[in-house]
Amino acid sequence: MARHVIWNGDTPVSTIVVGRNLANEFVERALSGSHRRVAILTQPPTESLGATYAKPLIAEGLSVTTMTLPDGEDAKQLSVVEDIYRFLNTSGFTRNDLIVGVGGGALTDVTGFVGATYLRGVPCMYVATTLIGAVDAAIGGKTAVNVDGKNLAGVFCHPEAVMIDVDTIDRLPENLKRDGAAEALKTGFIEDMRIVELYESDGLDSDLAEVIDRSVAVKVAVVSDDFTEQDRRAILNYGHTVGHAIESTTGRSHAESVAIGTVAAGAASEAEFSFTGAQRQKDVLASIGLPVEAVEDDPVAIRMQMNSDKKRDDDGLRMVLLRDFGIPELVHVTDATVRAAFAGIGLSLAVRDLDTEEDST
Repeated sequence: MARHVIWNGDTPVSTIVVGRNLANEFVERALSGSHRRVAILTQPPTESLGATYAKPLIAEGLSVTTMTLPDGEDAKQLSVVEDIYRFLNTSGFTRNDLIVGVGGGALTDVTGFVGATYLRGVPCMYVATTLIGAVDAAIGGKTAVNVDGKNLAGVFCHPEAVMIDVDTIDRLPENLKRDGAAEALKTGFIEDMRIVELYESDGLDSDLAEVIDRSVAVKVAVVSDDFTEQDRRAILNYGHTVGHAIESTTGRSHAESVAIGTVAAGAASEAEFSFTGAQRQKDVLASIGLPVEAVEDDPVAIRMQMNSDKKRDDDGLRMVLLRDFGIPELVHVTDATVRAAFAGIGLSLAVRDLDTEEDST
């Protein structure tokens, strides 16, 4: 079992536990506060697991209620958030009670958003049940809902603890392991090439305990160094500028969009910094079955959506690029670099397409 702690200066704010058979650890942490009530939020795939975690809490005398949210990204709607607020209110929840999210990245996103905003803050915990949640979404305190775009509204809310049971993730179907690999590989490219080497040698049969532990270690270190994303934390968005735009405009999954966005970022890095690893990135992503091109997608729609990227500032569009593996940098990008990024994923942008930037802001 491994424990990682996120720090805000000298103050520990969140503990991430990576291991197997974590039920007892979960109960101990849930009982460590003065909570009288626990709300367990699940989605259809995690309903039974949520019930499993509820039983020992009920046995300890806590009042436990459960609510099943819509599946996937459909949970990240303001209308769903309102439903949760009403559910908590009718259940008599106070600021001393506990909200537990059992599920993947979308579920932990909305759990944290509710935890931060209901009664101006209710403690929460996550049980991350997908690889993509374990290596990325559940770690770091960023929460969000979707409003006219991916993650447009959000707040920082660090859960008291994140439980990552490797046994649960080992049992995931191949497609969900592939989804998580997109984010794990991103982490490898920016900081820890051992993760990349694992996937290059073993593909989707890679040791997930090591993949998760290394990915969590990187994210915890980066978040502790830049708690509210003022500077270095932006490197965690490698591949996400184009990726989020693809996700918002095409309906592709987050993982597929990030994979394509990572290839685009590699091509942009090659144009901007003469980065030599772009083909290696593309090869390892493709080797595990992730898409690496977007030839059927609308380049103008994707480019316009990029204007809503949160890294954009008054001086224009910014992307995280690589000077080399392990050396990421957030930079303003030229039109030529954007065209190179699109060319890397099989899309073409004319100069007139880039001129839409002024009209869309």
